[in-house]
Amino acid sequence: MQKKTGNKVLILGGGRWGQVTYNNLFNESFIKKLQLISRSFKLTNSILKDKKPKIQRRINHKEIKNYDLITICKNNISKIRYLKKLRDFKNILVVEKPLIIKNNINKFLLSFSKKNFFLSLPWFFEDNIKKIINNSIDKNDVSHVKFIWFDNNKKKYGLSKNYEKNIYYSEDIFPHIFSILFNNKFGSTKLEFLSFNIKNKIEYLSFNYNKIKIEVQCSNKINKSVRKIVLNRNNKVIGQVKVLGKYFYVNDNIRNTNTKFHKKLNTLTRQYKYLLNQKNIKEFKNLCYHQILYQNHLYKLCKKFQL
Repeated sequence: MQKKTGNKVLILGGGRWGQVTYNNLFNESFIKKLQLISRSFKLTNSILKDKKPKIQRRINHKEIKNYDLITICKNNISKIRYLKKLRDFKNILVVEKPLIIKNNINKFLLSFSKKNFFLSLPWFFEDNIKKIINNSIDKNDVSHVKFIWFDNNKKKYGLSKNYEKNIYYSEDIFPHIFSILFNNKFGSTKLEFLSFNIKNKIEYLSFNYNKIKIEVQCSNKINKSVRKIVLNRNNKVIGQVKVLGKYFYVNDNIRNTNTKFHKKLNTLTRQYKYLLNQKNIKEFKNLCYHQILYQNHLYKLCKKFQL
């Protein structure tokens, strides 16, 4: 086997997403060393491709500076705690979404913008679906986009997903949706949240972005599994994208065409390779910055529902 050359990567958190990240980077040629840290990791419940992993239980703060990239795969409270501990880290730091800063958001964003920090937003690297959405927006074909996002899978990637109790499913999937919509050409455009409510365990979210009305209908609490993006113009459906298995199925009602695209199953790997190359990362940095800002606006909107 060819000797690995490249970068040293540290993963904080041995839960589902920490292990998924480990598997995506395991045996990649651009990774020289891959280390996972978890206090509660159990090999019996593991989905790691590495069957004899060397798991550290605690951080060795003297060794942190030797890593090219650290990624935090923990719950929101733990993410913020680790961010404070790693505020002097000079290299790339990635935080698994969503990241909700409840206090002093402007102060945090100022610090975030000055550091080499990013959010993990792999849907940004799903080129096919972004190209479809961007083309429709650029041609002014679309006035209204609806995301239908249901998830009843108790297991993904071999492990159960434990949703955080303090956030709604809309908050959990918002980074995916915003990653798909985001276009650096109107990245400075203000996103305006309109409404959020829940009916029969289904969450309904609406907001305006770049003069386009966006609606989200989603749930992880009902027996339904479908992901679909419906494109409208003047209350008429002009196309839709179905996310099914390994494919995107695209219906274009204007051109009367049906096409099928492969999903890029290596988007997470592409993201880390992209960040470690540190080439043309300004657009991704802008996405991360706005994602944090809007995630906090969404958090406040959702909390109004509880009042």
